[in-house]
Amino acid sequence: MPDPTIPAAMFDRLDLVLHRLSETFAVEADGGIDGDTDGGTGADLPSWELITEQHPGWRWLRASYGLDETELDVLLLALAPEVDLRYARRLARLQDDPGSCRPTVDLVLRLLAPLPERLAARALFRTDGALLANRLIALEPDPRLIAPVLPTHHVVIDEQVVDVVLHQGGLDRRLTRCASLTRPQAGRWAQVSLPAGERDRLLAAARAAAGRRPWRLYLQGPAGSGRRTAAAALAGELGVPLLRVDLAAVLACPAPAGGDRAEDVLARAVREALLHGALLHVTGADSIIDAPAGVGEALTGTLADHPGPTVLSGSRAWVPSGGCLPGVISADLASPPFEVRRDAWRRELASAGADPHVAEDLAALFRAGPGPIADAVAMAVAGAGDTPPGRQELFAAARGRSAHHLRDLAHRIDPGYDWSNLVLPEDSLGQLHDLCRRVRFARTVWHDWGFERTIAHGRGVTALFAGPSGTGKTMAAEVIAAELGLELFAIDLSTVISKYIGETEKNLERIFTAAAEADAILMFDEADALFGKRSQVRDAHDRYANVETAYLLQRMERYPGVAVLATNLRTHLDEAFTRRLQFVVEFPFPDEAHRRRIWEVSFPGEAPRHPELDLDAFAREVRLAGGNIRNVALHAAFLAAADGGRICQEHVRAAVAHEYRKLGRVLPEALAPIEADDLIAAG
Repeated sequence: MPDPTIPAAMFDRLDLVLHRLSETFAVEADGGIDGDTDGGTGADLPSWELITEQHPGWRWLRASYGLDETELDVLLLALAPEVDLRYARRLARLQDDPGSCRPTVDLVLRLLAPLPERLAARALFRTDGALLANRLIALEPDPRLIAPVLPTHHVVIDEQVVDVVLHQGGLDRRLTRCASLTRPQAGRWAQVSLPAGERDRLLAAARAAAGRRPWRLYLQGPAGSGRRTAAAALAGELGVPLLRVDLAAVLACPAPAGGDRAEDVLARAVREALLHGALLHVTGADSIIDAPAGVGEALTGTLADHPGPTVLSGSRAWVPSGGCLPGVISADLASPPFEVRRDAWRRELASAGADPHVAEDLAALFRAGPGPIADAVAMAVAGAGDTPPGRQELFAAARGRSAHHLRDLAHRIDPGYDWSNLVLPEDSLGQLHDLCRRVRFARTVWHDWGFERTIAHGRGVTALFAGPSGTGKTMAAEVIAAELGLELFAIDLSTVISKYIGETEKNLERIFTAAAEADAILMFDEADALFGKRSQVRDAHDRYANVETAYLLQRMERYPGVAVLATNLRTHLDEAFTRRLQFVVEFPFPDEAHRRRIWEVSFPGEAPRHPELDLDAFAREVRLAGGNIRNVALHAAFLAAADGGRICQEHVRAAVAHEYRKLGRVLPEALAPIEADDLIAAG
């Protein structure tokens, strides 16, 4: 607002009003009829038309809240002690109370009406009247009185109204803990994480509604998805300031006794937005869903009364309390379009001096928004030292930045294998390579070739790894994660399955949501425990078990990432579930040729092996899965290290015997080894 000199007419009216009160009290003291005189000054009062013409603050108050002259006089009298302490002392004398420097309701009523009309004038202080309902004033009881009546209450003008009238610019001091007022720059709307067509439609609608009707936009997305950037960019395009209010912070801080309620704080923020002509941005707006009974409705009602543009943002879907906030447009920022991600990576990589060509691959694999992208590049720059970060550092930073929420819900597996460690039949290996291609070229097929318009669901990649224990299912998942540059998380079933109805679904929903935000590979080991066959309904437990399975089938189909299910018992899985899988990879028990290859890769090149170590014989005689063979190789290496020599035939035979005993199996006589202790002692 402009800041002209405060017109003298306002002070003239205040002085004359107080003088008239003094004359009125003098007449009452002499036994005159209350209201018989105006002190001889009533005709000289400067009119409110003159004051509002000269003073934009009073003009704004009068127009915004439809105040009449009587209500304006109440505000003027309540303003007096805020303007000059001489007014405060004068009010105390008029009320014959040194401790009462603010006008009481009684004093105001004496000003406004003669005695016969004062009872009717009390309506000015109704809770639904313009002054109290719009929080322009507050009525504070006299703390010295045990049971104060209305006339003894002090009329206190709101601090924000004082700032308006006295041209004190800036943010209301009471909002500093939960709000900020900024003037964003124009030209950033193109960086918002929305498709270009949707951005254009939203901006056109906001401009069309400006100054004529309320316009409300809800931005949904996780932290770092660009909700704040979008609100600031919209304010920049509209050419108005941005008033940001953290509603979650308002609700998290309980009001002190007699202090501001959450709805009072929000109402004050709404008025602040109107004062500055600002775009109101309410962050954490979805916290209304969890607000106490009555509070959510009050907050929603306050937002509904705001005539200006409003941007709400949160991580959950918008469900207004009481349904009294109509016309909210929702925009999903959870998964920014590829072009937005790519451009964000390019900008950040260019500013860091890194190779911008990596942006294509990063944007294809990681669906993070502008915030996490900036953090990931900053992390890579910090780790690279004096040189620009390379591809490896950038991918590591992107993984680390995106998966932090999932680490509280699942166990992270650090991939330690590559394709050379994986020994499987050609058909199984081919399917694993196809799975990687499905992820790597998803952008080309779905978007560039238009398949997203013909196939609405199932854009994620789901695979079933079926086979006996130790055949390489977890290793294959690690190989895929290393190949794609994604993080791998194993789901601990003990933290998912619950005996309470509905809790298993809630646990899985949290995991799937966090995994989608993290761009991680999920692995469910022993998946038949979760995705088992639906049974015939005999009681309530069967019905809820089938509902749980049906939910899992639908949720897996909606998951946009890579989900790997491992099971030793494929026949126990629900048939409807296996139909929804893109890949079913068999991990058979290895035959002799595959066992020979597993024996070979189980011993690293640096391990000292005796020339006479016959791996062919072990591949032929020892019928163990790959995981058990690796256990044998490791145990034999420790025996050889304790023996002080190379890994020889007897070390491996002793390790084989050890593994057989673990499995509860009988070792063939041909493989009977020298006991490990005797072998070490002999050495």
